[in-house]
Amino acid sequence: MEIEKVFKNLILADFIIIILMVISTMYQPDEISNIYKNLNDGLLSNFENFSRIVSISLFFLYLFTLNLLYRFISYGKTLYLFLVIAGLMLNYFSGSVIYSAFSGILDQVGGIISGAILILLFFSPIKNNFR
Repeated sequence: MEIEKVFKNLILADFIIIILMVISTMYQPDEISNIYKNLNDGLLSNFENFSRIVSISLFFLYLFTLNLLYRFISYGKTLYLFLVIAGLMLNYFSGSVIYSAFSGILDQVGGIISGAILILLFFSPIKNNFR
């Protein structure tokens, strides 16, 4: 029972981190915004509207998947793994990124939490709750 509580708290923490990352992106300093405009846009720069639509869709699908994981619905496990891999690939093809210190910390903590969720999903007794 205790591991389920830890798992659910990790999911809630991941949700909070994602929301804070969106908010911190909206309120980043002008210096960072100006530098970001001059960075290499990567391979997805030719498909700007497509890239934006995919990013927004993945964001809402990620929030939906966190809800599935919180309620131990079986296909949430596979969908979460797919979204983590899709997010990594999207980041790779999006080109260079610059963060404020706060956004950088949120990004790193979010990665740590996602890793912890994946470890619990596939290598702990939690995996038995998704059958």
